[in-house]
Amino acid sequence: MEMEIAKMKISEILELKKNKMLSSNVEYQRGPVWKQSQQKKLIDSILRNYPLPLLYLHHIKKSVAGMVREDMEIIDGQQRIDAIEKFAEGAFKLYDTKDDEAKFPNFVRQMPCLWANKDIDKLRNENLEIFDKLFNTELLVAKITTSEPNEARDLFIRLQSGLPLNAQEKRDAWPGGYTEFVLKFGGKSLIAKYPGHDFFKNLISIPSINRGEVRILCAQIGMLFFEKTKGTFLDLSTKSLDDYFYKNLDFDMNSPNVIRFSKVLDKAYSLLSKEKIKKIKGHEAIHLILMIDDLIEDYSPTWETKFYDAFINFRENFLKETRLARKEQKYGEFWDNYGRFTQQGSDKAVHIRIRHNFFIKKMYEFIQPQKLDTTRIFGTLEREIIYYRHKKKCAKCDVEIPWNDLEIHHLQEHYIGGPTILENGVPVHKLCHPKGKENEEFSKKWFDKIKNNDYSIQ
Repeated sequence: MEMEIAKMKISEILELKKNKMLSSNVEYQRGPVWKQSQQKKLIDSILRNYPLPLLYLHHIKKSVAGMVREDMEIIDGQQRIDAIEKFAEGAFKLYDTKDDEAKFPNFVRQMPCLWANKDIDKLRNENLEIFDKLFNTELLVAKITTSEPNEARDLFIRLQSGLPLNAQEKRDAWPGGYTEFVLKFGGKSLIAKYPGHDFFKNLISIPSINRGEVRILCAQIGMLFFEKTKGTFLDLSTKSLDDYFYKNLDFDMNSPNVIRFSKVLDKAYSLLSKEKIKKIKGHEAIHLILMIDDLIEDYSPTWETKFYDAFINFRENFLKETRLARKEQKYGEFWDNYGRFTQQGSDKAVHIRIRHNFFIKKMYEFIQPQKLDTTRIFGTLEREIIYYRHKKKCAKCDVEIPWNDLEIHHLQEHYIGGPTILENGVPVHKLCHPKGKENEEFSKKWFDKIKNNDYSIQ
């Protein structure tokens, strides 16, 4: 096999395609698979002078009946060539960099884009200079010559054998603040300045081949951590992660929220690394961090002495019921409210919320944390438990309560000695808070419901 590195203009490559002198070998090529968004971004990259990988072309020379024919077969680069050809044929318009669908980073969005929303005809008619630049762009081509056709096929296999970048490896290359946040706390061992936080580095269960799984978990926990003050949980799917990275390109690494996140990780590591503990699963890490964030500000530090044992107790009950569910089809509350939601659909917001509500409820029962300020009505943890226990609906009007409009009403009122405990609280809108005689009938109804574990509104 011989190889020659050469430059070919895009116009020359298209001429070869047009005259059927450049083609794909359908016996081993997979055909066009790029989405139009990928094709648009390739043309955008060319117009920005971004370098592209080598195109590998098999140069075939045949003598038939005294005549010589030369052709090129694509070994590697089919998707790029197909995208260029489709744009040249008028198949699509290019992105405006400000299009949300394009997900361009801010520094690109702020640059002029003379080809925005233009197809090939508009580019030719309205900006001939850009049109000519595109077709005169030279691409690097590796021309392969071999007398053994199977060598070209073997080269194709070897070129494809490297693992393509997965979703998180692509996110690592994104500019922006949230990428920096995930790299700093989640860690990337190949880069000295990103060792990662000890919580993720030493306590999390890591696959034998770690291609960003810990950073994915860090990104997911961050999403939930920073958004939970709005009283909502987010989906943690690949698409949701991509969208969050994009929406947070201007994420502030020096914000109070990031300082708080670091403080919570420090506390989690100090509490869970004291004894030899089995590595923490992703779903456990999510709920541990969110719960510690609730406890660290509002409650006396006495909770810290019981936290490790509470978690081990929770884990043992969860594993015990999981085994029974799988082997004997026996189901208990740990399986019904937690275990089954760690299986299929574990990244859905509704399942994360159900798991978290159960987790903090069971941990709360074991720890029995004491609020720092006993004059406060309810701490963050109690508010969350009561809020989700009642499916976020107002006990008075049966309408969903936004988190920032939530109040917890004492059924036996606080001023006459009503205790600040879960059994004495229901969620209400600020304007729905019952008072005076109105509270007597309301409280009696809800005391009976809570006693019977009935949290339905109607």
